[in-house]
Amino acid sequence: MSATPHTPVPHGLDGPLPMTLPRLAEKKRLGEPIVMVTAYDYPSAQVAQEAGVDVVLVGDSGAMTVLGYTSTVPITIDEMLMLACAVRRGLRTPLLVGDLPFGSYEGSDEQAIATAQRFVKEAGCDAVKLERGGTSVQRARAIVGAGIPVMGHVGLTPQTATALGGYRAQGRTAEQAIAVGRDALALEQAGCFSIVFEAIPAAVAEVLMSRLEIPVIGIGAGAATDGQVLVFHDLLGIYDGHVARFAKRYADVRAHMIAGVAEYASEVRSRAFPAPEHWYSIDDEQLARFEAGLAEAAPPPMS
Repeated sequence: MSATPHTPVPHGLDGPLPMTLPRLAEKKRLGEPIVMVTAYDYPSAQVAQEAGVDVVLVGDSGAMTVLGYTSTVPITIDEMLMLACAVRRGLRTPLLVGDLPFGSYEGSDEQAIATAQRFVKEAGCDAVKLERGGTSVQRARAIVGAGIPVMGHVGLTPQTATALGGYRAQGRTAEQAIAVGRDALALEQAGCFSIVFEAIPAAVAEVLMSRLEIPVIGIGAGAATDGQVLVFHDLLGIYDGHVARFAKRYADVRAHMIAGVAEYASEVRSRAFPAPEHWYSIDDEQLARFEAGLAEAAPPPMS
C-alpha cells in the first residue's frame, strides 16, 4: 500500500489557469463574456492580474495616457516594447496582446513579421494586434503564417483617425457599415483569432456578430459582442485628456493621487513630515563615538 504523499503543492499551481486561444474560443462558444483591459506598466499589470481579467492589451493608447503624446501615431516600436516588457513582468494568467504601432507593419509582409516577432521574443507577448482592413488583412495573414496569433481591429482605428475624419463613430451609414463588416470578415479569413470593434453602432455590431465565428471584443460597440475592453486610465479616472463617451469611469484615482501628493507637500512645508516614527535611530553610545571620531578625523584648520 502506497503512503499518502506529504510534499505540499508548490504555490501557484492551484491558481487560475493561463488564458489561451482555445479557452477564449470556448468562452465565446459558451457565451461567457470576455474581459479585456489595457495596461502599460508593471503596477497596472499587477492590478489587472489581481482583478482577474482575461486579456491584457498593451495598447498604443499608452502614447497618450503614459507618454504624453497627442495621438497614438508618434509612439515607436522600442517605446511599445518597453511598456510591453514591464506589463509581462506583472502578469501570470491573462493573455498578453501587444499593439503594433503605426508605421511598424504597413510597409510589407516582411516588416510586419519582423515587428511581430520582436513583440513575442523581446516582450513575451502571446499575440499582437493591428488595425484596419485593406492591406492590413494581408499583413495579418503573413504574421499568422509565421506562427504568431493576430487580433484585428475595425471601426474607429486611432492610427488612421485623420483619414476617417477624426475620432468619431464609424459605420453609421449603410456603406460604412458594409465596409466595416467586409474588413472584419476578411480579417477572420486571414486567420485572426479575435477582432476588436471600436465605436460602431450597436445594431451594426449585433448584425455582424452572427456572421463571425471568432471572439469579438467591443469598445463602444454595444452589448452584443463577446467581450469588452476599456483603457486602464479611462476606467480608473487617471487620464485627464479627452475621454470617449463609451468609456465608463469606475473610480476617480487621479483625484485621490492629487490629494495625496498635495497633503505630502503640505506636511513637508510645515515640517510635519517626517515625524519620529519615520526616522532611524542610533544608540547613544554609538552616537557619542561617532561624534568623537568625526572630530578626530576633521582636517586641521588652514593657516
